[in-house]
Amino acid sequence: MKDNNVFWHAAVQIYSTPGVADVCLTLQNRYHLSVNYLLFALWLARQGKCLPSELEHDSVCLWRNSLLEPLRQLRYALRQTKQTSAQNECYDALKTAELAAENVEIELLYDLREQCPDSGLLAGPDEVNRLGYLNLCIAAKLEEPSDSDLALLLKKLNDKAASIVVIG
Repeated sequence: MKDNNVFWHAAVQIYSTPGVADVCLTLQNRYHLSVNYLLFALWLARQGKCLPSELEHDSVCLWRNSLLEPLRQLRYALRQTKQTSAQNECYDALKTAELAAENVEIELLYDLREQCPDSGLLAGPDEVNRLGYLNLCIAAKLEEPSDSDLALLLKKLNDKAASIVVIG
């Protein structure tokens, strides 16, 4: 399914932008934010869409909490102990399963795009950048943008991602 999911391709493109993965993983590990949801917020901005704070994404949360996160935790735990070739094979299998679960989460998020209204902003770089930051704040449930560590990390993520033009 990922071949015809433009969000999958955009997510890969954004995530592979220098510095983006590091900030995303910091936000995931420090604030328990979903990397895919952050990428969705950035992608929506490039589509001229707002991430609604009341987005009905229970299916995404259920998938993430019951399947994706447990796979990630298993992989992290094994990463600390892997020594034998069998443990390395198990680690690689968990990594593959986690990526497949990430793909499902991306498909579930992509299906929500129709619930996200147009921003009404012009599609210039400044507007996309501003909308990207606002969408990230909504994704992180940061009600008042501030100088907090979370806000600064979201701004850093938005700035790093702003340099690319997403296709699709």
